[in-house]
Amino acid sequence: MWLDDREVMLDEIVLTCTHLERDYLSLLKLTEEPMLTHLFTELANQHGDWAEQLESHIREMGELPSELDPERQAVEELITYAKAALSSHERHTILKNQKEKEEKLKLLARGLLKQKTPDSTQFLLRYIEKGVEKNQSRLLAARFRS
Repeated sequence: MWLDDREVMLDEIVLTCTHLERDYLSLLKLTEEPMLTHLFTELANQHGDWAEQLESHIREMGELPSELDPERQAVEELITYAKAALSSHERHTILKNQKEKEEKLKLLARGLLKQKTPDSTQFLLRYIEKGVEKNQSRLLAARFRS
């Protein structure tokens, strides 16, 4: 049982990181471009690392992190694939979609930064926020590379 909104928010950030990790791993199946393969692999690893670190913060608060909903993940993957398949600009669509998902993560982190959390959690959230900003820049740059 959740004790307060902070833990719920932190859990939502963990789930978002985990979803993003899986998204990037799934997107590897859609591209053969070395640059995108490298980018998606790096971003998947980064989000997986963030999720693990955040899970330890949830455990330190005395709670257990939630598990991913496999049905939700499957639906989100289908939506991503459908958008890409219907788009004449598949690359732009995929990268734009991922940039928007990164924005959601950044907003969640900013929301929790406004709450009273341990210093170590605050530090990690700021680190994630800055990392997301870099990711968004990398995704934007990749949209316009040939």
